[in-house]
Parts: sequence; structure tokens; C-alpha cells
Amino acid sequence: MNLEEMEGEEIMVCDYDAIFRGKFNFKLYDQVAKFFELIVVNFPGRVEDLMDSLISGAYSVVLNADENQETITRMLEVSENIILPAKSLNLSFFLNNGGKFVISERALPYRFRKCYIVGPEVKGDNYVNVMNFPENLLQYI
Repeated sequence: MNLEEMEGEEIMVCDYDAIFRGKFNFKLYDQVAKFFELIVVNFPGRVEDLMDSLISGAYSVVLNADENQETITRMLEVSENIILPAKSLNLSFFLNNGGKFVISERALPYRFRKCYIVGPEVKGDNYVNVMNFPENLLQYI
């Protein structure tokens, strides 16, 4: 799609190369970030990958649900604009230690600033319904 013709303030990009091969598309982030606030689903496992994603234009980055508490803490020290999948066993830890953003398939009983919904539509002030999220990535959310 032509980015100049798209509407909205935010766009979510799922970086399959990063998720499945550890090869981040930083150039793409830079190009898309010129038009939108860019949310990148790339599951960085290292702080350096998170920093490179942010430097390359990502406004927010989605972490892997399997991240441990130590990695989550280090990531939160770099940026508060990280998003944790709701299926994470460390979701409560994340939210209690400065995490504010979540991605989920359904409404959640937690306090957060914003929840990106990738399943059926949810209404509410703190929910953002994501259109066309790839079905094959739902298992990670």
C-alpha cells in the first residue's frame, strides 16, 4: 500500500524476518516512521536490538511473551514504550514495574495505559483495535 494514502496515526508492522530469523528490517522501520507512529512486532531478545529498533524509528516495540523478568527490567530501563503480550507469565511483573502497554486477543482485567487488541473488537478508552493482524502470529500474543 502507498503509505501516503493510508489514514491513522499509528501503524503496526510485523517483522517476520526478525521474529523467525533474528534479522531486523531497520531500514523499513525508518521509512514507515516518516508517516506514522510505528509499532514494531519483532520480539527483540537483546537490549541492543530494542535500542536499534527505537533508533530506526519504532515508537513502540512488542517483546516476546517468553521474556524473563531480568530482560523485561532491562528493556523497561531503555524505554517505557515496550509492549508485552498478554499471554506472558510475567505480565503482572511487567505492569507492576513500569510497563504500560499490552497486546492481547481479548479484554483484560489489569490496569494499563493502552492495550492493542488483535482479536474480536473490544470497546473502551484504553483499547486500540488492530486491523488485519496476521493469524499465524496470534499464538505469540
